[in-house]
Amino acid sequence: MSISIDKIDELISMMTLDEKVGQLNQHLYGWQCFCKNKDGDYELTQLFKDHVQKFGGVGAIYGILRADAWSGMNEVNGVKKEESLQVIEMIQNYLKTETRLKIPALITEECVHGHQGLHSMMYPANISMGMTWNPDLLKEICQEVSCELASKGGNLALFTGLDVMRDPRWGRSEECFSEDSYLTSEMTKAAVKGFQLNDRNGVGVILKHLCAQGACEGGHNSGAASIGQRELREVFLPPVKAGVLSGAKGVMAAYNEIDGIPCHVNQALLTQLLRGEYGFNGIVMADGCALDRLSIMNSDIPLMAATALKAGVDLSLWDHVYPLLGDAVRQGYLDEKVLDRSVKRILKLKFELGLFEERQVTVYPSREKELALKAAQECQVLLKNDGILPLRKDIKSIAVIGPNAHNVMNMLGDYTSFQKAEDVTTLYQGIQQVLGEEVQVNYALGCHIRDCSKADLAEAVELASQSDVVIMALGGSSARHFKMDFESNGAVTTSYDKNEMNCGENVDKASLDLEGLQVELLRKIKQVNQQIVTVLIQGRPHSIGNIVNDSRAVLAAWYPGNLGGLAIAQTIFGDHNPSGRLSMSIPQSSMQLPCYYNGKYSGAKEEYIDMSGKPLYPFGYGLSYSQFQYHHIQLSQTEITIQDLEEKGIDISLDVENVSQRDGYEIVQIYIIDNESTITRRYKELKAFQKIYIEAKSCCSLVIHLDSETFKIWDYQMNHLIESGTVDILIASHSEQFITRKLTILK
Repeated sequence: MSISIDKIDELISMMTLDEKVGQLNQHLYGWQCFCKNKDGDYELTQLFKDHVQKFGGVGAIYGILRADAWSGMNEVNGVKKEESLQVIEMIQNYLKTETRLKIPALITEECVHGHQGLHSMMYPANISMGMTWNPDLLKEICQEVSCELASKGGNLALFTGLDVMRDPRWGRSEECFSEDSYLTSEMTKAAVKGFQLNDRNGVGVILKHLCAQGACEGGHNSGAASIGQRELREVFLPPVKAGVLSGAKGVMAAYNEIDGIPCHVNQALLTQLLRGEYGFNGIVMADGCALDRLSIMNSDIPLMAATALKAGVDLSLWDHVYPLLGDAVRQGYLDEKVLDRSVKRILKLKFELGLFEERQVTVYPSREKELALKAAQECQVLLKNDGILPLRKDIKSIAVIGPNAHNVMNMLGDYTSFQKAEDVTTLYQGIQQVLGEEVQVNYALGCHIRDCSKADLAEAVELASQSDVVIMALGGSSARHFKMDFESNGAVTTSYDKNEMNCGENVDKASLDLEGLQVELLRKIKQVNQQIVTVLIQGRPHSIGNIVNDSRAVLAAWYPGNLGGLAIAQTIFGDHNPSGRLSMSIPQSSMQLPCYYNGKYSGAKEEYIDMSGKPLYPFGYGLSYSQFQYHHIQLSQTEITIQDLEEKGIDISLDVENVSQRDGYEIVQIYIIDNESTITRRYKELKAFQKIYIEAKSCCSLVIHLDSETFKIWDYQMNHLIESGTVDILIASHSEQFITRKLTILK
């Protein structure tokens, strides 16, 4: 059926109640919709056909191309890249030929750090991209993923951009860019613009998760967010506003509740704020099976379906609730006009993405390897270096030891597609590539991530004793395997005693210490060889004081993606100068939590009597092989009225000098401290940053603008405004190392 957007109301008037309900459903798992027959050809399943016929169509289908342990799809039964468009067109053609209204489906796919399809490139995880402080690079990556998804026939890219990490015990910390709302907002804006840069390629982005999921109590996945409205607006809503104003086509509601109200029935959040205050006109998607969880509030399912729809959730995901929306109307819980409102949003999105037109997809030359390598280089944060790095390439022998030295899946993180081993470069392989055959590079496992077997210790210690330098690869793993058990929403349920996974969705930790025998392995190796460089490959900030003390250098590489091993090796041997900075504080112990840089200032002392209250490494911290100095720092004005500040903001000018013999990147960070306020303020707040490349023995002049939003607060009456008083502006290399300039704001 050919249709123009001004005919949507007419189309809705033609629809039966069941057909309307069908457009609000994303009930099927995509891999249930097709199978391969005995000849190896794809065909539709009866399950798919029956569902379509019951509702006269389907609103959206999730994960047709997904290939991983949960879906059970691999290179044998999954959809190959070159066959993706064929399978999706088979599904769309059935909808167009075998239903009365011939409405195509939205094809939804996970694109958290690359498309989760068979053999797709896995870029560094979000935690890694946050460490780059490079929104432009993320924008390029998201554009690349968007083009890939478009070429396969996909329409909606699910992307985690709204979660601000406030508790590193949470297993989904790896999906967050930062503990800071401003840095998260800048990365989210870039991601939206990247995914939707080519507005007619048929791809829109769905931002996850609305809202405050990173404030989960106790670090428990889906736990309640015990926060007030001011904290919600100061910390967790800025990325939402940034994503919406950047044009995101949709948002996904979060599992958690806020002050007793689950996000999926929070009308004040999903309708009044999102649509009213922010002007959002896209769709709100439910999270996987989240609507089923509403039964803990009331077991009357049609009633809860009506409650969620009225609150603002337009499209379901795998649940058994929204298929009963017709019953909600028939039983009087729901006015059909409210149903029509959400149907119109879904149809409007289908029109905007070109589903009612002949699809024309432009195939662009792939830049995936170039971008993946650059991101893997820039996400590394050098935490300690006593001068051992970069290593000389004429070294005679090197030992690469540890559970993350030569493990393909441990490089990648959660939400990772099925990979061929030859498409991923481990650290051991990366070092071999960088050094070539002239240097003896040996590998030993040493120990596992969590398993406490000592079977491999002796071999590793012996190898270390015979080597000039030891590269220790420690950390964590979010690697799923095909023998695991999963919840209906894909979260892991397999006992953690039976696998190595210690991060990822539903994998929350009480202690942030490294597990298994990792610390013991390091100490045993130090007894025979003190030339140790430790590389941390992980999905959350671990407490690593013992690791730092026993290592000459520590490089945090997070989950660096398919080409991460090569990028790390390039940094270790000086082909790349590390430029990452911490986007999350590294605590000394989980006993310190919460441990984020921008807590509230109350006048109370920070220190504990039994340990420091400060993190081991602060937000914004990171070393380089270069050294930088800041000169000639000036504010365009040191006194300014509120009106002038509203109209023109202020500028900060400075010179940044690279005083070393190496070219490198510096990240200039701007924080503010509000000295007088009608409410208590945070210790510091990041308000701007700029990443700049400066050649050796050179100087760069910068001007950084701070607009009126920089200085606005949510006052005691929840008005968003600028107050008079003095503000300290911190020009910083990280949150604990800065030069201060004072600004006086006059009435």
